[in-house]
Amino acid sequence: MTAPDDVVETADAAEPDTAHAPTTTRRRRSRLIAVVASLLVVLLVGGTLTGVLVSAQLAHDAAAERLDAAQRIQKMAADADRRIENDAQAASQELVALITQLRAALDVSGAGIDDEDRAALRDAIDTAAATSGDSVVSPPVAAAVKPIDADAATVEQLDAQRDRVTARTTALGERTALVVAATTFLRDAFADLTLASSSYAQATADRGDEVLDDRSDADDDDLAQLTSAVDALRVAAPDELASLLAAYRRSVDAVVTSSDAARATSTGGGNITTDGEGGGGYRIPDPASLTAVVNKQRSLSANYVPPGLRRPVGIGGALPLRAEAATAAEKMAAAMAKEGISLRMSSGYRSYSRQATIYNGFVAREGVAGADEHSARPGHSEHQLGLAADFDDGTGCNLNVCFADRPGGRWLAENSWKYGFVLRYGNGWQPIVGYRYEPWHFRYVGTTVAAEMHASGTKTLEEYFGLPAAPDYD
Repeated sequence: MTAPDDVVETADAAEPDTAHAPTTTRRRRSRLIAVVASLLVVLLVGGTLTGVLVSAQLAHDAAAERLDAAQRIQKMAADADRRIENDAQAASQELVALITQLRAALDVSGAGIDDEDRAALRDAIDTAAATSGDSVVSPPVAAAVKPIDADAATVEQLDAQRDRVTARTTALGERTALVVAATTFLRDAFADLTLASSSYAQATADRGDEVLDDRSDADDDDLAQLTSAVDALRVAAPDELASLLAAYRRSVDAVVTSSDAARATSTGGGNITTDGEGGGGYRIPDPASLTAVVNKQRSLSANYVPPGLRRPVGIGGALPLRAEAATAAEKMAAAMAKEGISLRMSSGYRSYSRQATIYNGFVAREGVAGADEHSARPGHSEHQLGLAADFDDGTGCNLNVCFADRPGGRWLAENSWKYGFVLRYGNGWQPIVGYRYEPWHFRYVGTTVAAEMHASGTKTLEEYFGLPAAPDYD
């Protein structure tokens, strides 16, 4: 009986524990679900990260493209700026070269040279010189943008770099616009200066025609050379003006010399001072005197040419004066230069025929009464003495009453007497001297007379010498 019990007992011991089986299965299923969930999470996060990375790369590429486009535009702007700057420099150099050539033309002066258009050309040169010195100066452009590593830079860095490049491009554009305007200004100045030089050449050629008419008694060869010189001036290019004027002046001198010789032979020699054509009123017996007084009542012969004419040295636009006056003007110019003031001349010696041309021109424009206010009739001009000069200081008031308030005008009014010059037509002196205010017109009378007039407060030569007032012609 024991054996069966043992068998049963053994059988009972080998039978599985079915009560714990569901728990194990659940655990396995949970672990599987956890693994699957983890895999899903990994896949989801990985996909999201991949999307973020792709989006970041796309944003980076777009920013890099924006930067590249900005840099291409900047390069185009910089290339254009260089081309335009080169154009501006070329225009400036061309203008400076023309100014240099025409300044040389102003060095040629004297008989047969048109003084009024000469003064106009000088003013045009001064204006052009100021243009060439100022207009090509342009504001600096912002410093160049330092390059960055576009591959390693962030989107923010790329966009910031793009903004810097764009700002520089804008600055280049603004500067380029200014340089374009300056270049246009330079070329306009070049055109104006060319026109002024042409007017000067034409006016001087007209003066040459007058010399030919007035000096028809000169040597035939001299007249032929002057005719050729006049013809050349009428078609002169600006860069030829200086050399053509020099040749023209030599021809004029030759004509005047041979004409004077012919006239001296026909009149028995010497200057005619009491006979022949000339201004009305009292004829001055000794026009070569440094203190000869010429006014609306006292005149010079048409044939009078002062002795010892020469151009002062060291004075801009110097025109012939008597040697004594030229030397005094040189000393005066040197004294003014020490104070930073430039002395220039607009007029010096002027022949009878030249004065006739000037006066008749004013009559044509203003009538006789208007012309007589400020322009002398031929034979009544102090310029024919070779002792009068119209001065200027290059500050923009040439032959204008505003010269009185410019540095040169003030200096001359206070100091010219020390060098033998006196102001001839002062403000309010017209009832005595006959002409309205000319603060630029100074007459050389020598240091003795000038010092005495200054010390005594005497204003006019008429008063100093006890001569009648000359407000008008007889």
